[in-house]
Amino acid sequence: MIRANPLLIQVLPQLKPTRCGVSDHAVLLARELKSAFGVDTAFVVLNSEERSDLPYPSIHCKPARLLESCLAHCAGVMASLLVHVSGYGYSPDGAPTALAEALAAVKADGRFGIAAYFHELFATEAPWRSAFWYQSRQKNAVRSIARLCELLATNSGRHAQWLKRETANSSMASIRILPVLSTAGETTSPTPSAQREASMAVFGLPSSRKRSYSALAAHSEILVSLGIEKILDIGMETDVPRQLTGIPVRRLGRLDEPELADVLSRTRYGFVYHAADCLAKSSIFATYCAQGAVPVIATPFTGEVDGLRDGVHLLSHRTAKMARIGALDQYTTAARQWYSAHGIRVHAATYARWLGQPELKRERVTVTI
Repeated sequence: MIRANPLLIQVLPQLKPTRCGVSDHAVLLARELKSAFGVDTAFVVLNSEERSDLPYPSIHCKPARLLESCLAHCAGVMASLLVHVSGYGYSPDGAPTALAEALAAVKADGRFGIAAYFHELFATEAPWRSAFWYQSRQKNAVRSIARLCELLATNSGRHAQWLKRETANSSMASIRILPVLSTAGETTSPTPSAQREASMAVFGLPSSRKRSYSALAAHSEILVSLGIEKILDIGMETDVPRQLTGIPVRRLGRLDEPELADVLSRTRYGFVYHAADCLAKSSIFATYCAQGAVPVIATPFTGEVDGLRDGVHLLSHRTAKMARIGALDQYTTAARQWYSAHGIRVHAATYARWLGQPELKRERVTVTI
């Protein structure tokens, strides 16, 4: 077999587009790598037998067969691995120990370069929660994976600093901060806020939407301050309120990427329940930024977190009362500028540069810590 293009083998726990954030991230990256840099993608799925109809070669296997599967994909041609690390995807206790052991075998074989994108590191729970007791095991597994890699990427400064500290004496890997991607594309010409409907989007998995409605009910002054006339519920069918403090909730169900982009292009605000230090790893928040909807969160914060500031890139119940319709575009512009610094082009360019693509001689990727 003769392969004209370089090959990146993406390793992930499941491949369920539109139903799994890690899967969506991997697929978006595969598309951009091919279209912008001529890099082919194949998948190795380690924790799920569920097949998809994606147009990429895929092998589903146990972690112990990772090296064998990678060799089958590349058929003797040079290839590299990008491992998507999200502990609970690989193991019920959140400690991807079997993945670490499989990667150690790949490393020892010597035929594959290894990079990793850390969607999560380890649980940070109170002592009365079971995850607290798994934390040491989770850290050990993540630390082992990181020390095997040539390139490390993650979505927040907090994660990057931990990885830098834990690999300082054992790895020469560079570390990149790349907040997660929008799942509805990236508009280049957003509709001005004043021309959008006075609506607020709430979308995501059922669990995240449930938290969003609880937060909005607790901070209903946000809806009043922003003059919200309707709430758009987007996602898999689940129990959601018919109205919130008198404001109707319109259920739109699951939308594909173009439909979601179209709805958000006409929606003035988008709500996300995450605290400030989790926004950079929220695809929901990223989608609002990329599509020009003003991001709104429940919990105010001071200072700067991952390059974001309350009242500059987004609104909370503290800053929403100061927002004016004619001035909303200042928030959407700031949010889109923040997002574009690590958008899909930057993600793909990071890995293409690592693969040694000649097209990147003129590219600038400046998100190393």
